[in-house]
Amino acid sequence: MKKGNKAILIIVALLVLYLLVGLLLFPGDGNKTAEAAKDNVTSVADSLSRSGGSQDATMAAEAEAMFSYALGVIVAREAPYAIADNDLSDAEIGHFAKGVCDAFPVDDSAASIAYANGLLQGAVAMEELDKIKDIIYRSNMTKEVDMSHFLEGIKAMITNENRKMSLSQAYECYYNAMFRVPSEEFIEKIKSRGGVEALENGIHVKIESKGNGEIPALDSTVGYVYKASFINGNTFDSSRGEVVEAQVATLLPGLVDAVTSLPVGTKCKVYLPWQRAYGEKGAEKVPPYSAIVYDLEIVRIVK
Repeated sequence: MKKGNKAILIIVALLVLYLLVGLLLFPGDGNKTAEAAKDNVTSVADSLSRSGGSQDATMAAEAEAMFSYALGVIVAREAPYAIADNDLSDAEIGHFAKGVCDAFPVDDSAASIAYANGLLQGAVAMEELDKIKDIIYRSNMTKEVDMSHFLEGIKAMITNENRKMSLSQAYECYYNAMFRVPSEEFIEKIKSRGGVEALENGIHVKIESKGNGEIPALDSTVGYVYKASFINGNTFDSSRGEVVEAQVATLLPGLVDAVTSLPVGTKCKVYLPWQRAYGEKGAEKVPPYSAIVYDLEIVRIVK
């Protein structure tokens, strides 16, 4: 088969695809779309036949453009729903379209690919910010994110220009402001509350009802009920009202201090400074430098 005939077949096939895309994407306007696409196919095919393939390059370019446009329509098929859901104005729709288009490189140059990758990384950063905001909500609701400085930090990190701090310094600043300072301020306030007693190692308790049983030893196994909360009152762990058992020595250092100072039968609140809780590293659900409040009932000594 001659090159010209092959080109004709490829172009006609692309145009037929466009016809099918039109029928698929606009079923309500099916007749108009089908007729328009059919006319395009017929016109291009007739033109190619008359010219004997002399306009192969031009027509191939037009077919490629049409095919690319069709693909654009397909991948953006959800856009009208987003526009409707957000009630965008005509001007806002223009910005919306630019934002969508900016997510794709216009050529294969290193610059455009880097830009597109930057947009993708930006989406990842936005998800990360949402996670950070969730941590802020759960553990310390007094902090807000200033977007101008937030974006300044992102730009400095990426470009390595005008850096005000290293990554490790940034983490230290973040954890101090978010958790360490509020935790230490919270414990200081607790000390002055009525009915709060000081134990060893900076542990404070507020007794709701004091038991008259034996005081557990470090090697005792105790049955107890607990609820663990951040300083804003949000619970992150509990026994759900059930009695659980554990050897005293395996508990958090601050709970060890409390349990080995209180008789069985005691119900109380235990205030743990971060140094006697999860420390500077935190845990899966607990950020570093977090003071913890325990609602604790020592039910029994098992052995």
